[in-house]
Amino acid sequence: MDQDQRDNAGNDRKRRLWPWLLVGVVTVLAIYAYTTTVEMIEDMARLWSDLVQLFWWIMPDIPAS
Repeated sequence: MDQDQRDNAGNDRKRRLWPWLLVGVVTVLAIYAYTTTVEMIEDMARLWSDLVQLFWWIMPDIPAS
């Protein structure tokens, strides 16, 4: 077997598509999970400040006499 036959034998292999599709799906899911997590953290921070504000509306700061 000479060099040309070896080169042609390597080129005859069919490229597989499923690993690239799997990488793409995993990447899209990771991006979605990241954005969802960031939104949830921001909502929790907003909720905490809203709860503190509600508490001070219910229990006004009355100075002790």
